[in-house]
Amino acid sequence: MSSPTGPTPPPPPMYPVASSPVTPEPTGPGLSEPQRLVNVFISPSKTFLDLGRNPSWWVPWLVASIFGVLFGVVANQKIDMVKLARQQVDKVKFVQQQFEQLSPEQQQQQLQKRAAFTKISFYFSPIINLIIVLVVAAIMMGVFNFGFAAGVSFQRSLAVMFYATLPTVVASLLLAGSIWLSSDPDSIDITGNPMATNPGFFMDPEAHKFLYNLASGLDVFRLWIVVLIGLGFALNSEKGKLRPSTAIAATFVVYGLAILGVAGLKSAF
Repeated sequence: MSSPTGPTPPPPPMYPVASSPVTPEPTGPGLSEPQRLVNVFISPSKTFLDLGRNPSWWVPWLVASIFGVLFGVVANQKIDMVKLARQQVDKVKFVQQQFEQLSPEQQQQQLQKRAAFTKISFYFSPIINLIIVLVVAAIMMGVFNFGFAAGVSFQRSLAVMFYATLPTVVASLLLAGSIWLSSDPDSIDITGNPMATNPGFFMDPEAHKFLYNLASGLDVFRLWIVVLIGLGFALNSEKGKLRPSTAIAATFVVYGLAILGVAGLKSAF
């Protein structure tokens, strides 16, 4: 029997109806190496997130190495390395005492050897930098993996460190420019505190050695690097379990302990 409004509609099918497939959001090809380098300075989160796609580290190491060698070329041309060697001797009391016990001829020989070593060391800076970053990357990986269960691989840790230390390129360019343009480049202490980027630059290094070395550690470029390291490890932690604020604070604690140790060691000599 039909209903007053018309025939009864058939029951719905008992099998599921196929739905339209959901198209995933395009992820894009990732950043190129030049984009990574630029974004470290203008949008570091983009660079560090891209390390999850490809945790390569050799490009920032190569860039830093090139600028490090170029700085060495400028320093060798403009600075009297013998005078610099004498300044280094005068900084450490027991070295100065031993040096003064030598004859004038022996003193000159020692200064010449030190000057030659300093000249050569500029050109070995890429290898020295590589070794230092390898060690620090291992330490920071241990801090975050054991202390915060971040799950960051060593390759990612190494990539984070090399990209995070790229502000040293800016520091090298500024220092090279000041050496090149200075009327007295020998007055610039390139092995100590050469630029007014920290409070220690304005202090007497002999009056309060510990405070001087502590204040020297509060350098604008070093603090910039500390922030980038913390951010990089946070964005590369497993499943994003490490918050950037926590990682940056932890990196500051590690750096603070380091400058306290260095300041204490230097003030003892």
